[in-house]
Amino acid sequence: MKRLITLFNLVRKDVLVILFALINSRTPKAFRVAIVAVLLYLVSPVDILPDYIPFAGLLDDMVLVPSLLTAIRKSLPEEVVESAENKAGRYSKYLPILGIAATVLLVLWTIIVIVGVYKLIFS
Repeated sequence: MKRLITLFNLVRKDVLVILFALINSRTPKAFRVAIVAVLLYLVSPVDILPDYIPFAGLLDDMVLVPSLLTAIRKSLPEEVVESAENKAGRYSKYLPILGIAATVLLVLWTIIVIVGVYKLIFS
């Protein structure tokens, strides 16, 4: 369990660095397109292996996305990575608060959708 928590913390920092590199004006356009493509692949319902295949469906997301993000990060210009790492270090303490806020917003959104569908069907 400790290994999984450590792995999550490492990936979380990499994602923060990648996101700050994305909004950095010195990041080349090709890298921005690649970062957005990887993030869109992560949330897209279209995968190389469909998610409804047990284990294999999630395996492509668990292997492909971190590998691509790592390759992008290693290819970024050094000054962009340094700037992004500095910002990620400053803002990483706010991640738990943002996680809680995102969870609350997701629950509220789900409740609103359920109430809306209920009223649409039964009214």
